[in-house]
Amino acid sequence: MHPKNFVICDVEQEYARNLIKAIGARKNLGFQMHLFQDLEQLEEFSKQKNIHIILLGEDYPVQERQQIKADKRYILVKGDDKELLPEEKGIYKYQSSDMILTHILEETMNGDELIRRNKNITGGQLIGVYSPIHRIGKTQFAMELAKDLTKNGAVLYLNLEEYSGCSYYFPENEGYNLGDLLYYIRQEKGNLGLRISAMAGRIGEMDYISPIPVIQDLRAVKEKEWIKLFEQIFANCIYKTVILDLGDGVDGLYQILRMCYTVYTLYIDDAVSQAKLKQYVGNLRQTGYEDVLEHTIQKKVEIRAGEGT
Repeated sequence: MHPKNFVICDVEQEYARNLIKAIGARKNLGFQMHLFQDLEQLEEFSKQKNIHIILLGEDYPVQERQQIKADKRYILVKGDDKELLPEEKGIYKYQSSDMILTHILEETMNGDELIRRNKNITGGQLIGVYSPIHRIGKTQFAMELAKDLTKNGAVLYLNLEEYSGCSYYFPENEGYNLGDLLYYIRQEKGNLGLRISAMAGRIGEMDYISPIPVIQDLRAVKEKEWIKLFEQIFANCIYKTVILDLGDGVDGLYQILRMCYTVYTLYIDDAVSQAKLKQYVGNLRQTGYEDVLEHTIQKKVEIRAGEGT
């Protein structure tokens, strides 16, 4: 995917510089930022590059503004009753950059794209561990990754596999599991942060919620419920990172991979495994999820006899 050209053009130099600095700092949105003050130079630029989003100051005459080609056009207005072209929308100039950006994103991006672009906008990061190749040490890798990331802040590990082997990895936690947490979220009852604190087990500095033990219960959880779970965790809990140990039975698997800040895909170097990996990559491309590959790290692992979970 190519970055989208986002142009700001305003006569107030300091205002424009501050605004482009604030929006440009949100690198997860994937914008290529451009700053102009001269409309002639901007018009020439618009003939050479496709401008996806443009923010123009109201001080530029309407007749000159309409010469600028852009997919989405916004005018920074200082008050009401400003003359706008039919394809232009006014945004109040003297509000926070976050408010300006939120208004633009709501107007220009559909729901899936907002999820994809803003995957770490809440201050937390989803990191997915998934492989179409089984028994290559994926769960062990995911847990070691989670433990390592605790150096940078609080980490929660969630296993979303059909057969997680939870009695092996978490033998001392036989109480609440991820299914119970989803139930509380559906009911919208109580303080979620306190609920998770009560449910979470701990291995070293890594927190975890025990996996759903019944395969049919895991498969019954819908994509939107998983997404709501992740949003609620970041909104209500202390965790900076959530590690998702993902299996094939998760509803909305590709969408969840798309939401992740990084996806680790493990593989081994044999003909069958390479064929499975190739098929997985092909499926992503054919179903419109090829952007998952842009934040995927493929990691080769070595498996010794008797290993692989």
